[in-house]
Amino acid sequence: MVESISNILKYLNKKNIYPDAKEFSFQVNSHPAFPSLLSIVSTLNIHHIRNYAVEIDNSEIDELPDDFMAFITLSDGGQELAVVEKKEGYYLVNGRDKMNEGDFLTKWNNIAVLIDESDSLITKKGYGLYKAAFTVIAAVILLAYLYYTVPISSFTYFMLSLCGLFLSVLSLKKIFGIENTVVTKVCSGAYTDCSFSGEGKNKNFISNFGDYSLAYFLTNVITLLFLVNEQQDNVFAMIQKALLVIIFPVIGYSLFYQVFRIRKICPLCIGIIIVLLLQTYSILK
Repeated sequence: MVESISNILKYLNKKNIYPDAKEFSFQVNSHPAFPSLLSIVSTLNIHHIRNYAVEIDNSEIDELPDDFMAFITLSDGGQELAVVEKKEGYYLVNGRDKMNEGDFLTKWNNIAVLIDESDSLITKKGYGLYKAAFTVIAAVILLAYLYYTVPISSFTYFMLSLCGLFLSVLSLKKIFGIENTVVTKVCSGAYTDCSFSGEGKNKNFISNFGDYSLAYFLTNVITLLFLVNEQQDNVFAMIQKALLVIIFPVIGYSLFYQVFRIRKICPLCIGIIIVLLLQTYSILK
């Protein structure tokens, strides 16, 4: 079964799917049905890898895709889940053993395991790398453009809005499905807590602080880009000064709620408040 697991991981990697190898192996070996096919299929499902185990008659083998996995009988009588590739006139097993169709049909058990990589939710390294690179390049180009085309005060305000937007997304990490060990440690101390906003018994205006800040900073970013492009940054400054009437009471009540009501500090909320104060300073100076 060790070789079978290794073959599965190689096959998944070929499909550009990269589960954690140690975790995958542990789940297969600890499955109640180990070492059956069910233990493998169940582990693939746990990792959100769409798969199909189908029984195929020998007469239907041409209907299979160019590569698949199948149990092959070994010389010692045991079986191994192998990666099978259909070549011109023969089958290549595990990338090294050639079998003609007659030999292959006598050694497999007529069950093929297929992987649908297009519908698998597991992280794909290649795609993720290109996506991240594209995002970074686009962000650098945008920031460089703003830096050289807008006043430094507007650029500073824009950068602070991006920081606030980032912190707001982190404060709503459960909604966005974000898992980060650093954030978890920061928010899980004896006197810190970032999850109080989800407690129904304390539901009130400030409970949605992350939602409000997300909407506020996102609106800032979009509005700033639009108005600066129209050379109306003075209009934007006037709007922000008017919003101070709302911002300061919200900041005050947020601090009161954390210190006197739940008696725990929300580090992400404090970070958002600091960004708001820095923006206020940049507007008023």
